[in-house]
Amino acid sequence: MTADARPEVEGRLDELLEGLLRCGPGLAHLLVSRRLSGDVYRRLAEGIPPVQLQALAVLSAGDMRMRELAHRLGLATSTVTRLVDRLEAAGLVERRAERPDRRSVLVGLSAAGRSALARIGNRARVLVRELLSGLAPHEQGELLRLLTKLAEGLVPAAPEPAPARARSR
Repeated sequence: MTADARPEVEGRLDELLEGLLRCGPGLAHLLVSRRLSGDVYRRLAEGIPPVQLQALAVLSAGDMRMRELAHRLGLATSTVTRLVDRLEAAGLVERRAERPDRRSVLVGLSAAGRSALARIGNRARVLVRELLSGLAPHEQGELLRLLTKLAEGLVPAAPEPAPARARSR
């Protein structure tokens, strides 16, 4: 960004912030409304608790060891073991022995788990279409572009490799 463009961008940001502050109470209520978020969640999630749904979403990438699932969820392995127990009892995941070391256990989605995620994804798409229906097509495109840009900013940068240490002789 050039130095000349910086004041223009800052001016736009100020306008955006002013607009958000003007509608702030209503927007804040919408964003933090437990009732709204609960209603939307119930409409989408088939009664699957949020942490269980998050685990299913992580497992949609493929089978993994409990330790890896715990790492990706940011939970203790013992907590994830109980979580997987509940998901397994609901028929949404399966434990499988990893070959050739049958002592190692993988957890993965069952057919019912994949089906549940597909239904939830379809309902989420319908909801987003409903929410976006009030926007003109060019506004929808602009919103998508901006959300994509924001999402890219939320993804942590890959860590740079550590410099190679000089060998001591």
